[in-house]
Amino acid sequence: MKFKQVIRRLFGSGQQKPASLQAGKSEKMQKMLKMLSNTRDVELSCDDVFAVLDQFTELAAQGEDVAKLMPLIKQHLDMCPDCRDEYKVLENIVRNVV
Repeated sequence: MKFKQVIRRLFGSGQQKPASLQAGKSEKMQKMLKMLSNTRDVELSCDDVFAVLDQFTELAAQGEDVAKLMPLIKQHLDMCPDCRDEYKVLENIVRNVV
């Protein structure tokens, strides 16, 4: 999907909408702006994160400051619900084994 299409989908074609729909668009705009403000020059893909998620999980379980050791992984987990869910599953496994 092209950027222009994303913007149109989020904010409509410019026709006036009822106030309730405009409020929903405003919420979407706030969410999009928050996501944009959290982007960095270097970001990891889900595949990149998945490749080291076990190491990240073990370090976190050992009490290490993973935000300092692996900041790009931490940032990705903060923004990606799918990877965050995967991390939580691994975290539960490590806690129950150790």
